[in-house]
Amino acid sequence: MYRICTFSVKFCSRSNFNVNSIRSMAGHSKWANIKHIKAKKDEFKSSLFAKLTRQLRLAIQDGKSADPAINSILQSEIDKALKQNMPMSTIQRTLSQFKNVTQNVKKHRLDIRYKRNIYIICIIYTDNFPSIKMDAASTVKKSGGEFVDVGHMFQDCGLIQSQYDTSKLLDGQSLEDRAVEDAIEIGAEDIQIVDITTGYINFFCNTVHVQSLSTKLSKIGYSIENSESLYAANNLVTLPLDERRAYDVFKDKLRNIPGLEEIYDNVEYDALPSDM
Repeated sequence: MYRICTFSVKFCSRSNFNVNSIRSMAGHSKWANIKHIKAKKDEFKSSLFAKLTRQLRLAIQDGKSADPAINSILQSEIDKALKQNMPMSTIQRTLSQFKNVTQNVKKHRLDIRYKRNIYIICIIYTDNFPSIKMDAASTVKKSGGEFVDVGHMFQDCGLIQSQYDTSKLLDGQSLEDRAVEDAIEIGAEDIQIVDITTGYINFFCNTVHVQSLSTKLSKIGYSIENSESLYAANNLVTLPLDERRAYDVFKDKLRNIPGLEEIYDNVEYDALPSDM
């Protein structure tokens, strides 16, 4: 079983660094709901390749080339796809499919309030967002939802998932000490020790610094498994069993939206529904 620890490093500097005081803040970080988000990622495994394909297309679009030799953005996305076990043959077909596509896919956000107290952010990649939103409007309304700005219910979060070779730790140095020192050095705001034995560590930061901090971590010996921007709910709600089932049905309908990348909400999934 994984050992989950979170240590806040915000406002620390090398001059007043105290790992014991940092450890005492575990669980009280503004990033605490990230664990809630990542736990739900498993729900999207069936659509993983679709997501990777969209990211490859965006990389071709942003880097203006389907050749990874001259498009570093694309090469980075190919590396990520391979780590997720996407076959190289599938990657090559994707590159061939989109190398001459002229329509630009853009990232869009669809905000929804469902029933009384469930707030949802859907991330969609499409070249025709007005049509997508219009088609989704009927489903949302019939299910008891409405399009409302819910941005104030969430905060943007940058997540970098990494691994550190624990054999490289200095004598007497723990993985926690190493990670906190490095977080301070590069400017990360929080860390989460996911697995001490294998050296898996999550670093949290402002969304605008995700790419630059990933590069810095890579240069000081970390293997970057994944990096992304997330929306973490400020407050979570636990639903009774009947409401949870109804909401799950609604989410299944949302997943049919073309180009859907992610669904973020404020529903607590770790706790058991109150009817159970």
